[in-house]
Amino acid sequence: MIMKQNQTKWSDKKVRLSSWAGYFLPLLLSTLTPLLAQDTLSFGGIYDLPGAEVRASYTPVSPLAQSFTIEEVYRLPGTFYDPARLVALLPGVVQTNDQANHLSVRGNTPNANLWRLNGLAIVNPNHTANAGTFYDFPTLSGGGVNAISAQMLGNSGFLAGGLPVEYGFATGGTFDLRLRPGSKTRRKYQAQAGFIGFDLMAEGPIGDSGKTSYLVNGRYSFTGLLADMGVDFGGEEIRFYDINAHLDHTTEKGRIGAFAIFGNSTNDFLAPDPAESEITEQKELFDIEFSNDLAVMGFDFDRQIGGGTLSGGYAFSDISAFRDQYFRMNSPAGRAVQTNNLSRNNANLKWRETIGRNGELTIGAEYLRETGGISYVFEGGSRDIFQNGGVTADAVSPFVSYKMVTGPYALEGGLRYSFYSASTNKSIAEPRLRITRRGDVAQVTLAAEINSQRSLAAGYTSSFGGEASNVPAVATQQVSLAYGRSLGKLNTRITLFGQRTPEELAASALAFGPEEFLVSANNLLEIGPDLTFDKTTTTRRYGVELEAGGGRKSEGWYYRGNLTLLRAETEQLDGSWSKDRYSSDFITKLTVGREWEGQDKKERVRTYGLNLALIAYGGERYGETPLFEPSPTDDILLYFAGQDLRNGFINSTGTYFRPDLRLYKTKIRPKTTTTLALDLQNVAGIENLANVYYDAFLEQPNERYQLGLIPVLSYRVVWR
Repeated sequence: MIMKQNQTKWSDKKVRLSSWAGYFLPLLLSTLTPLLAQDTLSFGGIYDLPGAEVRASYTPVSPLAQSFTIEEVYRLPGTFYDPARLVALLPGVVQTNDQANHLSVRGNTPNANLWRLNGLAIVNPNHTANAGTFYDFPTLSGGGVNAISAQMLGNSGFLAGGLPVEYGFATGGTFDLRLRPGSKTRRKYQAQAGFIGFDLMAEGPIGDSGKTSYLVNGRYSFTGLLADMGVDFGGEEIRFYDINAHLDHTTEKGRIGAFAIFGNSTNDFLAPDPAESEITEQKELFDIEFSNDLAVMGFDFDRQIGGGTLSGGYAFSDISAFRDQYFRMNSPAGRAVQTNNLSRNNANLKWRETIGRNGELTIGAEYLRETGGISYVFEGGSRDIFQNGGVTADAVSPFVSYKMVTGPYALEGGLRYSFYSASTNKSIAEPRLRITRRGDVAQVTLAAEINSQRSLAAGYTSSFGGEASNVPAVATQQVSLAYGRSLGKLNTRITLFGQRTPEELAASALAFGPEEFLVSANNLLEIGPDLTFDKTTTTRRYGVELEAGGGRKSEGWYYRGNLTLLRAETEQLDGSWSKDRYSSDFITKLTVGREWEGQDKKERVRTYGLNLALIAYGGERYGETPLFEPSPTDDILLYFAGQDLRNGFINSTGTYFRPDLRLYKTKIRPKTTTTLALDLQNVAGIENLANVYYDAFLEQPNERYQLGLIPVLSYRVVWR
């Protein structure tokens, strides 16, 4: 249920900017402020865990890419071996609910993000896509656990902006995940057991040529195993499993790889028997069944031809979810059934060639087909309602760019032109510009670009009762300027950013009298039944990020901290600007860690490690609780009452604060490396408000809280 809450006018907080130029001129001026290549700031330096295989470093597709090593995923607290949760420690990023890995990037909805695997666009690669949402409905952008195992990943990256021309279809963040090749010299095995799940991984050469390798990982959830053994978690059972595979073949002039990801998850809730226990909230009136299936298959290649490199690939991905909520007792309030699915076919082809001594030309094209649908069936009570929508649409994006280096300057200009099919038949020009000046101790980068993305979540809810082929694409104008420099052993960076979407989809939250409040698609996460996005408005996000990091794991303490100040806003009919759901005002994080290396009694290398993360942000915004008081025996739609947004997102969940701690011990033996680790998410057990909703059973507003202390014990063995 999305909640209905209070209404207040934003006239006292108006920011009147009369035109595109009036908004972007200050941003371009703010652009006279700068960035050190983002991959130079790390969580203690680029390194591997003791005894781990050294992997090829991530080559950023953009100087604005935040690179991270997979060893950081293993080492930092609260990641649960999920790269998305590691990204949540970067500046400008908010994990919207600590039950899941949905990420709001610089005030954008998580629906603005895109996942790429080996450079190819895929659907949401997560289990339990309904985790941490208000309605408990599935989303298109995140979930409880990533189905791509960290044991499969090589060093990867994340882009909040500064996309190269070959990357598109995202107006928020882009996850640039890379699968690592298996060992081509000998067979290796890994086993990992913990409160998240059980992993078994195998890798090694195929044949004797030393050119082909395999990498396979299987995982089953720990909670699923306990449920199979009859352990009761308060009537709730969560299960998931996944299988990952990657084949890699090296040739004299390049390589080719093939990959596959398959996963399934379920989340079932059995209402308590009122004869045995007291009902305390409306959820306990229902039995709820949820299932989530995922499939990703594809290949990628690169080959040197003459003086250039031809690269590309293809990926098919599909995710489907089913949720059935029905009263345990024979109540007239009825039943709610939701299904949604999305599949993507993505292909790209790119030619890159060096021109002269200092130039590089890139030319190519990307193709994307999206096919999906969503349906709601609300049965019982005073009415039966069936709502559905679907989409099948194509996009073709040719692109070209030229990069040159002259003295301390690196200049890159490009153009991506996206042709969207279906009834919109819309084409969007997407210019890209980056200018970088490198000095001995400092670097400045200016990036300006236009990115486009089809608004699937909003489009679904705009087309009930028919095909949703007319899901429009929106274009977002972005500019960022960053300045970074070294201050002794301390690396620092300041980044100013601004985004503007002039034709964002919007829904009307009607008010009494002639005025109405516009809810933009930038406030939408899960797809609910109470808003229809059939209007357009302008949205914007802007702010500043400050970051500093220093120390190295090999030298003692290491640390990385950041502070983001931001606003995310939607323009209203009277020209005023109202704060959006993810306008958290501030985001700050600090990570600190150290390792102590020594030897055990048998003179084997032994390492103890400690890592602490402190996370705080200004909370999530919401409207008022409903003005009416529904009866628990009335229409089931009353149990999805939603928020009363007629006066906007006027309330806040308040400052969110969470400390995470990770302790680990690693031992290196001649044939194995073992790691015993304890993760303590929210080690202080702080209560953070998640949302407020009107509970039809209690007949009053009720609060939901984020997770308290979550201990996760794990044990990992690597056989060499």
